[in-house]
Parts: sequence; C-alpha cells; structure tokens
Amino acid sequence: MQLTKHTDYAIRVLIYLEKRYIETQDGKGTLSTATDIASVFNISFNHLTKVVQHLGQAGFIDTVRGKSGGVKLARAAHLINLGEVVQVMEKSLDPVNCAEPPCRLRSACLVKPILDNAMNAFIEELKKYTLADICINENNDVWQLKLS
Repeated sequence: MQLTKHTDYAIRVLIYLEKRYIETQDGKGTLSTATDIASVFNISFNHLTKVVQHLGQAGFIDTVRGKSGGVKLARAAHLINLGEVVQVMEKSLDPVNCAEPPCRLRSACLVKPILDNAMNAFIEELKKYTLADICINENNDVWQLKLS
C-alpha cells in the first residue's frame, strides 16, 4: 500500500502543527500559515491549501481566516489517530478495482479478499498510533530540521 501525496502531506502538516504549537495567554495557541508549511516542506502552496482544507473539514485542524489567520490542531495530538487520518485523506482504500475494467475472474477470485484483509490489517495497525506517538522522539534527526 502506498499512500497518496495528499495523505503524506496531511501527516506532515499535522506533525508540523504539533511541533510548532505554543499555548498563548488567551488559551488560543499559536497559528501557523499554509505559506510557512509549504515552504518548510517544499510543497506547492496550491496543493498544500487543498490538504489543509481537507484536514479542516475532517476536524483535525482549525482554520482562522484573515490577516492574522492560520491553522492549528483542533484537538490534542493524543486524540488524533493515524488510522483515522489515513482513512479520511485517502480517496479509496480499495487495493484493487475489479470493476474497471471488468475482471473476468471476479466471481471466482480469491485474491481480492486476501488484499482486502491485508488493507484492513494495515489500517488496524495505524489505528494503534496517534499523532503524539510519532512526535515524541525529540532526539531524532528530523526534529533538528528548522521547522520555522
């Protein structure tokens, strides 16, 4: 299973927002801009905007419009499940499409159920982890990157 760039970028955005979040006195927390995130990860701004919009619609992030607007996590990192993120961001988790073009083996095929089971196992494994779990290792080289 290879995740789409859309999902890959969504996970990067969530990690970035978790690592950049600072609680402010008013309790609202700091906002990050799509421009900053696109720049850090060298992602097309237009593509990143679509990812951010999808994450917002799914309830993973809050978006604030306007001059001092931006994005931040909508809930704590330990409440953002990776399996849920992948399921929401991927258009299809069907490992093979037996309908287009129609497969002559479909009625007797034993491969499709095996692939479906493998996909379900993949998602179940991801469901064991949260955003907090993948952001915990401060000594990892990835956190040495300048995320600002």
